Amino acid sequence: MTGKPAQPIHKAESLYKGEAIERGFRALACFTPERPVWSLEALAASTRVPRATLLGILNTLVRHGMLRRRADGMYILGFTWLQLGALRRNQVDLRMIAQPIMRRVRDAVDETVILSVRDGDQRVHVDYVESLQHFRRLSQIGNSRPLHVGAAGLALLANLPPRALADYMARLKSAADAAEIDRVEASLAAVRRDGVATVIGTVLAQTAAVSAGVRLYSGECVAFSISCPTERIDKPRAAEFAVLVRHAIDEIAHQLGGAA
Repeated sequence: MTGKPAQPIHKAESLYKGEAIERGFRALACFTPERPVWSLEALAASTRVPRATLLGILNTLVRHGMLRRRADGMYILGFTWLQLGALRRNQVDLRMIAQPIMRRVRDAVDETVILSVRDGDQRVHVDYVESLQHFRRLSQIGNSRPLHVGAAGLALLANLPPRALADYMARLKSAADAAEIDRVEASLAAVRRDGVATVIGTVLAQTAAVSAGVRLYSGECVAFSISCPTERIDKPRAAEFAVLVRHAIDEIAHQLGGAA
């Protein structure tokens, strides 16, 4: 007896899962601003997926927050899309939105402006606009340091959710001495009081920075900094920088969605 050999079970399962994903996307594509609410029967008719099969797919989407099933049995989009949409928007738009703000601030004070984000326990510079002065702060995209070191890191650290901050401090306490812990805690208190972190000659002996941070709706923490040689900063200049970085980070948060 001849014929096609039986497909291996794993290949058949893979094809089934691929078809289920395809059917799930077909169901999700039905939701539009004009028709945001659907019944199981209407979705089955629109997608041409058998009702029983579609119900299993919809139940999976509900479990993962992609859809919500109301008390009346109707389906609407779930809240997971808000988080995914905000995350994708921030990945695409953060630097694009920040760039004109960074250039405007650089032009106002002619000092280097730096955009940083949190990456685990590190702060990472993701963009910068350099001062046009001969003697200026230089930066590099990808430069990273622990969150408790430097103005940008402290601004990010102060904006972590309470549990994440407590976990970071617990890890720091296992590795640092009491004096270092006291310094970090005092710095965080100052950031909460002033709305900015000001650091002079700590990360680099000849540089100073003033930073403000925000936690976006997506969960990403962002810091906006002005950095300059230490010889060009005093109390009035630091106060001017503080106003500028607070306004800048507020503008970024307004456009990308700042978390409460």
